[in-house]
Amino acid sequence: MNGVDGQLGSVAAQELLTLVDPEDVILCAPSLDKIAPENRASWTDAGVELREASYDDYDQCVTAYKGADRMLLISTWAIGETRRIQHRNAINAAKAAGVGYIAYTSFNGAEIADDTPLIASDHRVTEQDILESGLEYNFQRNMLYYDNLILMFYPLAVLKNNAEWMSNIHGKKCGYVLREDCSRVAAALLAGKGEPNTAYTITGPELFSEAELFAEIDKQTGFTVTYGDCSTEELYEYWMGKGVPKTVQGDFSASIFPPGVCADDIVGNNASLASGHFERVTTAVEDLTGRKPVAVRDGLKKYLDLIPRKA
Repeated sequence: MNGVDGQLGSVAAQELLTLVDPEDVILCAPSLDKIAPENRASWTDAGVELREASYDDYDQCVTAYKGADRMLLISTWAIGETRRIQHRNAINAAKAAGVGYIAYTSFNGAEIADDTPLIASDHRVTEQDILESGLEYNFQRNMLYYDNLILMFYPLAVLKNNAEWMSNIHGKKCGYVLREDCSRVAAALLAGKGEPNTAYTITGPELFSEAELFAEIDKQTGFTVTYGDCSTEELYEYWMGKGVPKTVQGDFSASIFPPGVCADDIVGNNASLASGHFERVTTAVEDLTGRKPVAVRDGLKKYLDLIPRKA
C-alpha cells in the first residue's frame, strides 16, 4: 500500500490490518519520517514491513514493490502532467516488480471519454495506463470529500474571507462522501473484496449541495456565511484576485488556501458539480465494506469541536 503517510492512506492502512495478516502487508511512503510516529510504531510492532517509495523515483518503487502481489495506488495532489508521470512511474514499477493487481483511488468523472472534466482528466489518463499495463485492477472513483467543506472551506470562509464564499456550482448537489469511508473502501479492495477489473463509484448516502451544508454548519457555529453564485470565469478571477494561484506550481505565499489547493482545483471541481454528473448515490461503500456510509449530518457532528464558533 502506498501513501500511508497521508490522511486517506493512514486510515486505509489501519483498516487493512483488520482484514489481512499484518505480516503479509508492505506499507510505503515517500519518506518513513513522514509517517506519524504512533502509526509507525504500532505497524512495526504488528509485523508490517515499512518501505520508502516515492512516485517520483521509478527505481525506488521497483525495489519497494518487490514481493508484493497486490498494490493500492493512492493518487497524488499534483494536478496535471506531474501527477500523470508520478502515477505512470508507480504503475510501470509495479509491473516490473511482479505485482499482478492495482487498486487505484480515482475520481468520479474519469469514465467520461469526451470533454473529460479538468480534475478527472488526470485520473482518466491513469486509469488508461493501468488498463494498458494488462494488470488486474479496481478503480475506486471517489466523490468529493465533505470533510474538506467542513474542515477547510467553511473555516477559511469565516476566519479569512469575511464570512463570504463564492461558487460556480449553481445549486447542483453531490453524493459527498466522508474520506474515512473512502479509506475503508480502499482497504477492502486491496484485500480482495471487489469484483476483478471493475470500477466502483464511491458516494455518501444522500445528495447535498455545498450551500446546504454551509447553512447546516451555520446552525452549529452562530456564523452566517454569505454564499454567492457566479460564472466559472468570474470564480477564477475572484480567487486569483485573493492570491490563490491558478495551478499547483504557482506561488501560494498570499493564498488563504494551503499549498496544493489551487484555483484549477477549486473551480474545476465546482464546474464538474455544476454539470450534474455528481448527483449520484451508490451502495458501493456498504457493498464493499459491510458498513453504511456516514451521512453528512453525522459527519458534521464528528467534527463539531474542530469548527470555529462565534463567541
